[in-house]
Amino acid sequence: MAVIPAAFTGFNVFGQFGNKQASRVHDFTEFGFDECVINSSTLIAASWSYTAFAQENRLFVCGFLTDKPNASVNITAPDKIKQIAAAEKFCLILLENGKIYKLLAKLEANLEEVKFAATSVAPPQKRTIFGAIKQQTVETFTHIVCGSNINVAVSNTNGIYSIPSKIHEFPKHIKVKQLVCGFEHAMLLTNMGDIYAWGMGLRGQLGQELLQTEETPVLLEALAGIKIIHIAAGGWHSAAISAFGDLYTWGHNTNGQLGLRVFKPNGQKEPTVFPLPQIIDMPACNACSVKSSDDGEEGEQYTECIAVKVYAGARHTIVQMNCGTVYAAGWNVHGQLGLKKLNQMCDHFERVPFFATIPNQLNTPNIVCGPWCTVAIR
Repeated sequence: MAVIPAAFTGFNVFGQFGNKQASRVHDFTEFGFDECVINSSTLIAASWSYTAFAQENRLFVCGFLTDKPNASVNITAPDKIKQIAAAEKFCLILLENGKIYKLLAKLEANLEEVKFAATSVAPPQKRTIFGAIKQQTVETFTHIVCGSNINVAVSNTNGIYSIPSKIHEFPKHIKVKQLVCGFEHAMLLTNMGDIYAWGMGLRGQLGQELLQTEETPVLLEALAGIKIIHIAAGGWHSAAISAFGDLYTWGHNTNGQLGLRVFKPNGQKEPTVFPLPQIIDMPACNACSVKSSDDGEEGEQYTECIAVKVYAGARHTIVQMNCGTVYAAGWNVHGQLGLKKLNQMCDHFERVPFFATIPNQLNTPNIVCGPWCTVAIR
């Protein structure tokens, strides 16, 4: 069976995955570009109107640029690209040297270095035991994300920036493992397995009992004491995977993106907002079966299938299991769930057929969710 290097499902009206593909795709479909080679090392970030691809120091952006569909630009960065993030009107690029650049979603745009506001209070000078002034650590950046109304960067000194202003600084012993954001909120995962969230919380996306805005990172106390290994932020919802493989979701559930039913069996509507994390029962998965003949007879043994990663789009959620099986729930108008169905939403996690066709030894794709699409790369 041939290995598909890159496939997408969902919204493609502006040719962000190539003009040879349909405008909306309901099953994972192979794509590629003559101008950009896509493989397992390619970085991808998707907005609703364009997609950005980065490899080494090259950035390729295609889709709706300067009011033109099926448009594309190729940019060379001054250093190797470490991360990219896509907002509606611009793309953020983090380089290996720790600098951040911005590229407007326009055909004639050039990279512009992001300048950060100076802090009002200078850090105290540190001295050795002999009184000599210690050299100050040069602040560079390690993580970036951007949404509709929030753009965040984390520095090597644990500074948290709502670009361009610094809003918080964590103690030295805390290390940021992962940074994600939705339309109006951001979350980070620490090396200790704790989640901190901030931004707009009126739809429950911060995981706090009170629906309010948080200006600075706040510990998600409902999951404190549970080691979290992976997080995701959708438009107005959030998700997390624990070290035990449990899936937690919270926030807005208008389209079943939390994996919770939108309507009761009697037709009455369930709550739309779940401010506190809900543990989700995943479908039974027997994909981890292995042949066994310990007693001299052939049979099947099943190892436990557990969730290991979670991803989120505007109103959909994708869960990846340790066996490679992938489940999807939420809004599906554009086919972003990849379920080969034209239904508008799926308010429970359903197995995505595409990943069942990939040989087990290759079944570890990198998955990226855009607002209205899902991309798989190997």
